[in-house]
Amino acid sequence: MNERRLTQLQWLAIAIWTVMAVRLMIADVWDETNGMLAFSSAAMSLGQKLQFVLTQSLGFWRPLPTLVVATVLHFVTDFDVSWRVLRFLNIAMLLGALTILLRLTNREVRPLLTVAFLFSGSAVITAGWYANVFDASALLLIAIALSLLLRGKDLAAGVVIGVAFFCKETAALALPFLLVLYAAKHITFKQALRAGIPATVLGAIYFILRSKIVPFGGAGDVHGFDTQYFLPSLLNLGESFWEQTLKSPGYLGFVWLAFFLVMLRRVPVIAATIVFLLATAIVYWGMFIEYQHGMLVHHLNFIGRLYLIPVTLMLMLLALERQRIAMAVLLLPILFGGIVTWRDHARVQRMYKRVYSTAMRGNVKPLTFHYPAKPLDDTVRGVKIGDIPNASVTIDPKTGRLSYR
Repeated sequence: MNERRLTQLQWLAIAIWTVMAVRLMIADVWDETNGMLAFSSAAMSLGQKLQFVLTQSLGFWRPLPTLVVATVLHFVTDFDVSWRVLRFLNIAMLLGALTILLRLTNREVRPLLTVAFLFSGSAVITAGWYANVFDASALLLIAIALSLLLRGKDLAAGVVIGVAFFCKETAALALPFLLVLYAAKHITFKQALRAGIPATVLGAIYFILRSKIVPFGGAGDVHGFDTQYFLPSLLNLGESFWEQTLKSPGYLGFVWLAFFLVMLRRVPVIAATIVFLLATAIVYWGMFIEYQHGMLVHHLNFIGRLYLIPVTLMLMLLALERQRIAMAVLLLPILFGGIVTWRDHARVQRMYKRVYSTAMRGNVKPLTFHYPAKPLDDTVRGVKIGDIPNASVTIDPKTGRLSYR
């Protein structure tokens, strides 16, 4: 296929995905709504909100993207607009990261990389939920760092990776990826060292500052490190890695993972990649211990975000190795996971849209909904969701249906 046709396919995929991402803007859900309520409130000045972001725990401490979100929500207070603005920001960062990564690869693999990246469950949910701003911003910085690294600007790359820690802790995965790149002979040991040192130093500074606000591994930390959860995390991560969902358990995912490793061919690259996967399981220790088992309204609807950085880095490895066959075959689980994620996220948003519209039409304020798993006290639209057995409406978590009393 000629170069012009490959470029056309690449841009067609980007255009289709962008349209799909915009069509997925149905309603704000879960942490999006809580963020809007907190940072769109007139009770605090912008300075107070920014000080809160820098000094207080939200169950995590990721100051750079949180500062951006707080600022946008302070000035854009319309609940019909603000979440859309922030989702467009995520879309822009994803497309920015992709554009940078494509420039580092051979033209023949670019259409495959474009489709595998954009139509994955991780990209779908990151574009479709602004609370994933942490993953999108960290990935963008990692992409910039890789561009610098592969152009010989090692120290600058390390600094950018270090800054990415302040977007999300998952930036730590860039460090074992340096080992993968070295094993695959895309960088030298000196390059890996020169990039790794400033990244590690800045990462350490981040975790020191973070520990003063969120005690590492403590009860208030989103990262738990209970030893009994490591093996389930490792196994479930491996099984779901290429599908990027935790809808239901199975064994086919291990086949895709084994195929991926075999297609890397060289033993040092395979070994380094296994180290990278183990590092991913450590970073996400305790976050892959259950499946949805048919539940529609579930926190695991958003799990795809956790795969964004590790899967993108592994796709980048395949692209750098020019493994077109491997990338084409892996499109099967990737596209399946992307389709399922898009379908279920749309259904969940439609349910919340019904919740908001029902409450706003009702005479009773707030209108109560029984759904204990994710409480919400939306004083703007008059919605109160929680463990309310005598509520006016019950939400069925399996189907998303509303039952009125």
